[in-house]
Amino acid sequence: MSVTRGKKLTCIAAGLALSLAFASSASSQQSPNQEERPLPSVAQSSTIFHQLEPELQRFVDQQPRLEGQAARVTVRITPEPSTGIVWIDLDSGYLPKTQTEFSEEFGDKLGEIESELYEYLSGTVQFKYVVARIGGRTINEIFPPDYIKERRSKRSTRAAATPVPGLVVINPGHGKYFHYGDNAWVYERPTPYVGTTNVHEDDVTLLFAQLLNTWLTSRSRNFVTEVRHTRATGNPFIEPESNLSWKDLAARYYIKSLLPDEGPTIWNRFPEGKPKRRDLREQDDDIAARARYANHINAETLISLHTNAAGPTARGALVMTKIDDPASVQLSNNILCYMKEQITAQGDYPDFVIRPELANGNNKAEVRDAEMPTALIEVGFHTNSEDAAALQESEFQAAAMKGVEKGYRTFKAGETDCRPLTITNVPAVTGPPRRDIPYTVQFVGSPTYPLYLRSKVVTCPPDYLCSQNSTQYISPGSPPGTLNAVARCTTAYPVSGSVIVLDRYLEDSDGVKSPMVRTSITCV
Repeated sequence: MSVTRGKKLTCIAAGLALSLAFASSASSQQSPNQEERPLPSVAQSSTIFHQLEPELQRFVDQQPRLEGQAARVTVRITPEPSTGIVWIDLDSGYLPKTQTEFSEEFGDKLGEIESELYEYLSGTVQFKYVVARIGGRTINEIFPPDYIKERRSKRSTRAAATPVPGLVVINPGHGKYFHYGDNAWVYERPTPYVGTTNVHEDDVTLLFAQLLNTWLTSRSRNFVTEVRHTRATGNPFIEPESNLSWKDLAARYYIKSLLPDEGPTIWNRFPEGKPKRRDLREQDDDIAARARYANHINAETLISLHTNAAGPTARGALVMTKIDDPASVQLSNNILCYMKEQITAQGDYPDFVIRPELANGNNKAEVRDAEMPTALIEVGFHTNSEDAAALQESEFQAAAMKGVEKGYRTFKAGETDCRPLTITNVPAVTGPPRRDIPYTVQFVGSPTYPLYLRSKVVTCPPDYLCSQNSTQYISPGSPPGTLNAVARCTTAYPVSGSVIVLDRYLEDSDGVKSPMVRTSITCV
């Protein structure tokens, strides 16, 4: 999925840094051992917003206009400290005069503005969402999602009142479509990954979808009853009209083969094309079909997979969602949490960027038109050389999709807070020499079993026999979050005051490690 971005706001970089320094020092005094200074809140960042506003105005001034948009549109940044939302207020001239319904083209324009501000606030200010309004109204207030309008008119494509329990739809972004101007089948995202000539988002998302399918059906089997795809992800056979493999084609064509009689409501929404987009009508059909298909089959959850595009310095995983739907927000927050846990646990990706703030997905049809909880994951920026390399690596692909699956699984289990694997209590123990000393470890998190309690020796008294050790746990203990363990004094003749100092940590079978906790064994 592409996001067009403007120039870097280099002219205010120094001002931002200065503002951050003042805001951070005003908010708290840091101890020398404190690892990370908290970001200033929305309430503490008025100087930053004041500096950004004229730059965002210039960005909007330079945006190519759609037909009917005013040439000059006033921009205001309106932070809302009580909610953490940073509003971008555009005057009513930004809405094209002839626009009567939502279009992806118009949604992309709004998304560009939100992304421009999001890019500079992320990692700079602690905020909740960046959302654009036009004349004081959000895009959903101006153009309600189709399923809401169809409910009102009793023309919903959703076949039943309640979703099918455990039915998950995976939407691998894009694919080839027929371009009427070129009279050819072309990629929806034709720009290849940086450093390559033949690697495209349209193809890579199929690999992510297949991996996610594997993890959902194996690890989330307590919740998932069926997984369906909007594209024929594993079908190498030739589709006769295009003479291409089914797997290469966009969702529109696969959904057409499944539901041939549902053209006007799902996969053939624009038979004559939109004004000035007649050559792109099957691309527009494809974008509209994704969520509509999930609605039609009464899916319980929709997960869309994309890779992102911007300038060469933008990087990291990003999750977009329906920010006005609490279930979608919770699903997406869980996915963010566990993508970070899984990806950074891998040896090559400890510092891979996972953007902590959710992005507004109401500008995207595949998000806004979904009736069920939904998340759109931009796994990384294929326009960034580091991200592009990672996106093609099997280790990274597996870790990222394990994180998405774990986010789904914990969401279904009712987890509402981010709980990375962490030891919450491991006692210091005291006991006689060469005897087992029982103790209990308490932890939080959702590890993948088998789970290992590992120890590293920090100090060992003279003449003691100290060694690293590890205990395996095949399945969760009772009560959950507890592990029964034993320590052992490793000398026959303890010396008064001598202590074995250890760092203990947990490691699960995915390689996820908890932070180390220091403890000790005293032999008496």
